[in-house]
Amino acid sequence: MSASVSAIVSDRRRSAARRRLREHPGGGHPVLFSFDPVVEFGRMSDSGGYPKGFLKWAYKTMGVTHPSEVLHMCSGSVRVGITVDIRPEMRPRIVADCRSIPLPDSCVDWIMADPPYSKDYAESLYGTGKDFPGPVQIAREAARLLKPGGLFGILCFQVLRAPRPLKTVGVWGVTTGAGYNIRAWSVYRKGETGHPNQTNLDTPGGKERGAT
Repeated sequence: MSASVSAIVSDRRRSAARRRLREHPGGGHPVLFSFDPVVEFGRMSDSGGYPKGFLKWAYKTMGVTHPSEVLHMCSGSVRVGITVDIRPEMRPRIVADCRSIPLPDSCVDWIMADPPYSKDYAESLYGTGKDFPGPVQIAREAARLLKPGGLFGILCFQVLRAPRPLKTVGVWGVTTGAGYNIRAWSVYRKGETGHPNQTNLDTPGGKERGAT
C-alpha cells in the first residue's frame, strides 16, 4: 500500500471512530461493548444439553415460533425438535456427525448447537474426542442446512467469525453460576448470497466479529 493510500485509509478510520463516539458518547466501541447483563441459568445435564431454563430464552433471541421445527446439533439430552447426535444411546431422531448431517440443503428455519467445548472435554465426558467438531465446522454445516433468512445459534466459549453467508445478529453472555466459565450465545442469520464453505474474513471488528 502506498503512503498516500495508507493516509487516506487512516483518515477514513479516524473519521469513522469520531462518528461512533458522537453517536455513542461514553459507551465505548458500539459494536464490541454493551451494558446488557450476563444471563444466568441452572446447571447443565450430565449427558449433554443446554443449561436449565435456557431453551425458552434462546427461542426468543431467534424468533422461534415452532420449537418442534428447530434442528438441534449435538443435541445430547434435548427431547424437542429435530435432534441430531453422534451417540445412538441418546436416542436422537438422527444419529450422525453434526459436520455431515443427512439432510438436504436449505431445509430448516432454525438451528441450535451446544457442542462439547474441547476435544478433551468431548472424550472425557462422552467418549467422542475422535469425532470432536470444531465450532466453525458446525457453523459451516448449519449454513448449508438453513433456508435463506434462517437463524443459527451456538453456545460455546468463543464468538465465531462465521462462514458465509452467515451474518451476526447478536451475542449474549451466558453463565450457570459462580465458579463456571461464561459462555457466548451467538446468533447468526443466513443471507441470500455467498457460499457456506467460504470463511468470512472481510470485516474484522465489524458486525461479523469474534475469534476464529
